Amino acid sequence: MTLPRSSYVNDDEVGVFHCYSRCVRRAFLCGFDPVTGRDYSHRKAWFVNQLQHLAGIFAIEVCAYAILENHDHTILRTRPDIVATWSDREVAARWLTLFPVKTRKKNKAQTPIEEQISALCSNTERIAVLRKRLSSLSWFMGRLHESIARAANKEDKVKGRFWESRFKCIPLLDVAAIVACMVYVDLNPLRAGLAATPEESDFTSIQERIRAWHNQMTAQNSAAGEDTRSSAETTGVSSFVPGQCAEDSSAMTDEWLCPIQSTPERRGILHMTEVEYFNLVDMSGRIVRLDKRGAIDTNLAPILLRIGLNPDAWQDTVSRFASRFHLAAGQIDSLRTFATKTGRRWIAGLSAARVAFASSSPHSV
Repeated sequence: MTLPRSSYVNDDEVGVFHCYSRCVRRAFLCGFDPVTGRDYSHRKAWFVNQLQHLAGIFAIEVCAYAILENHDHTILRTRPDIVATWSDREVAARWLTLFPVKTRKKNKAQTPIEEQISALCSNTERIAVLRKRLSSLSWFMGRLHESIARAANKEDKVKGRFWESRFKCIPLLDVAAIVACMVYVDLNPLRAGLAATPEESDFTSIQERIRAWHNQMTAQNSAAGEDTRSSAETTGVSSFVPGQCAEDSSAMTDEWLCPIQSTPERRGILHMTEVEYFNLVDMSGRIVRLDKRGAIDTNLAPILLRIGLNPDAWQDTVSRFASRFHLAAGQIDSLRTFATKTGRRWIAGLSAARVAFASSSPHSV
């Protein structure tokens, strides 16, 4: 029986979700199409640019993303607690930035002005509706996918669907599930044979985070008069040198992404440092790749156990996460709570959770 999305996606509660979609007929409409011989790879940059644009408007945080040839992955955290602190004027300004008023002359969008913002603020009922929409997962994904579909169809001079169906949405119920899914998403290009290392994985959050970290270390070491390589050896990160990426890659930073670890300014997504996460992805990538050794690194096991993951099942978890969890992902206790909340006696994924996750960790979302 299909479970209505409204029963497990509550716009009034903070939640973390793995969202993914495929292009219509699973065609290579975001990469090189071997059938037609056309290269659509430039559309991946559209996706990242729009994702960054929407992250600056909505009260939704982007935790991870990966754009592949015919599908995309995003991990998003809804933040109704943040949108609740916005003034009516800020809600109006953000909404008018998202849906600007168009002038009659050539139907061009107009930058929000004080008169438009004030007029919208005067309608308190409308502001209440818009406030909820600005932390809505469906509104975020709708604007993201609609913009890509319209631009692609215009470029191809066609009409009709670009995406196969409505985006799929899997709630990540605890930190163990979030970590496993983030690594799964960040390693997707490696599994697809599009990259050899995480730092060479174009159009992924892990590459963007590594590039920003590398630039920060370079700046710090330059100020201190030290060699960048010594810092990498000290932190334990194995030679993260950013690869060449998309258009304007030099200008991209990870400031718009949800931080890995909490800072005084912003709440992070994981209970580990940025470097620990880099090492986790790097070592996991070595396990996933067929031409690398498949043993679990001795440094990897303590990190996994601390966040409630089973080291012995880690390779299978990060390789087949999407096929193991269909409706929700999390530890046994989290899945049982989810089943009770949604009125189900049983939920798919319990067997996979028993294998993938260790005993319940003390961390929550």
